[in-house]
Amino acid sequence: MKKRLLIAQVEPPQKLEGGDYFYRAYAPGIAMAQEKEVYVINLTNAHRKKFEIMAKADILILNSVCDPDLLPVIAKRKSEGMLTVYEIGDDFDALESWNPVYFFYKNKENLALVYRLANYCDAIQVTCQELKKCYGHLNINCEVFPNQILHVPSERPKKDAPNLVLGWAGSHGHMEDIAEIAGCLSNWIMTQPNVSLCLMCSEPIWNLFDSLPQEKKKHIKPGAIDNYYDFLSEVDIGIGPMKNTPYNRSRSDVKFLEYAVSGVVPVMQRLEPYIGSVDHGKTGFLYASPDELIEILNSLVNNPALLNEIATAARKYVLQKRLQLKHGKDRTAFYRKELSGLKRDHARIGQSTESFEEWSKLEGAVRNNRHLELKPTRFENLLHDGLVASQLGKDRELAKQFFEEASAIDPNNYLSFLYGYSVLSDPVMSLREALERNPDSLKAWILLGEELAKRGKIKEAFGCFNSAAMVCPQYEIPLLRAAFLLEKLGEKSQAENLYDKAAKLTIN
Repeated sequence: MKKRLLIAQVEPPQKLEGGDYFYRAYAPGIAMAQEKEVYVINLTNAHRKKFEIMAKADILILNSVCDPDLLPVIAKRKSEGMLTVYEIGDDFDALESWNPVYFFYKNKENLALVYRLANYCDAIQVTCQELKKCYGHLNINCEVFPNQILHVPSERPKKDAPNLVLGWAGSHGHMEDIAEIAGCLSNWIMTQPNVSLCLMCSEPIWNLFDSLPQEKKKHIKPGAIDNYYDFLSEVDIGIGPMKNTPYNRSRSDVKFLEYAVSGVVPVMQRLEPYIGSVDHGKTGFLYASPDELIEILNSLVNNPALLNEIATAARKYVLQKRLQLKHGKDRTAFYRKELSGLKRDHARIGQSTESFEEWSKLEGAVRNNRHLELKPTRFENLLHDGLVASQLGKDRELAKQFFEEASAIDPNNYLSFLYGYSVLSDPVMSLREALERNPDSLKAWILLGEELAKRGKIKEAFGCFNSAAMVCPQYEIPLLRAAFLLEKLGEKSQAENLYDKAAKLTIN
């Protein structure tokens, strides 16, 4: 009999209604929890119970979380024979400027921290082979878990009416993708009396189709994943334009899957995310140029039988090969195999599932049998709002109020002091408060050292960087900060020593 497993999936603080969370955390969590004796918890890295849960989980999945304070957590788990896996779902080294985290990862230290975390974990997992090519070198254990479909809409009746709806949905970041075909698509639709366009998109993308008369187009505002599937129920042919960029080539094929399972004929860009999934002419179509796209659309409009044939075959492919509930065991089998190779008292595996009942009673907990979502509460939302207000240059006083209220809700949690140090009355005092609550916070030690250095307290600053290095000797940033201070003091030989040590730790 298989032992019980407690799996914790930790996300960056984010909206939990989006597609990334749905496909990479929620859906796999639901699928894994279908397996007997497997318990799954989904939470964000800002959740007040995160350290308690991460300490007890047999399997910890860190989904693209970039936080140095996780390094001591991973180290402790290693010493206790508990499995930690890092997930990379995007090509962080090729992010485009529209991406919300573009400027965060433009900072090379943040990118290096992702490499450090991925390398330090016991294994990494990615969404596609292209990402394995890019990042597989970071860890000898690298597994590909493609996105799968959890929600299966009812089968649609065959299309026999002459009117067809062409559809596309995407975030504002896809502006350049859709802009490449907006002109030719608008011109083609104007020549087709029975074809209209339906878009779920931002206003600027919608404006690309200004030349189309109102009766030939419909605009739906972006929404949650359920709203997106409602949108797909109105569409007959779905297009997947995508510029040929390194970032796009490392993306998931999930748009094809969403079209296919919804009975929508997929017409996708002939690029890596789709080449291995779409069987051209059978489960969808691949196009390489605007002219080829129009040629495919003409063939579908002029042949309703082909339209129905492709839609049926595409849906059948998803139902047979790409349902998440059929692939949950792919993950648990990999985790069990990796866990079995670690030095651990295996009699302890699964014991922590007793805490699952306790966590199920927490505020914000949404339980579905052995699957548990710990949704953000007032505390986590205040942290998020405080960060947004302070980082975007909004009212610092408002940000301060958010962090102070968060601290009042949970005075023992270090995050309100760490996140709010720059807007609270005394940054140094705030960071010391954070360290009093979490002495292993690498982030707090480094920030405190930087603040003290600004005030000319070099000896104290050096001590902070040294403390950070003692918490995690494998992390190069404290060494670099200390070396910089020594260099300023004219201690070139000692500085070079530390620079050399840091260079040996750096992962490329």
